Amino acid sequence: MHEADPAFEELMSSARNAPAELVTRLVHSDDPQAARLGRAIEHIKRTSPHAPPTEASDGSRIVNPITHDPAW
Repeated sequence: MHEADPAFEELMSSARNAPAELVTRLVHSDDPQAARLGRAIEHIKRTSPHAPPTEASDGSRIVNPITHDPAW
């Protein structure tokens, strides 16, 4: 699957928006494939450039998506 494929972006978006409880349940599953999926989703959430700021209540963590300037 290529990154230009619309299905790829849909999968990435779904992974980024997966509830934390679901990811935790997958990671701790007895099924090796489910655990692997959970770890992959965790990795996507951790490294995704499209992830929303975790604690931006005062706006101090908002970053310009083009220049990555935190003072944007």
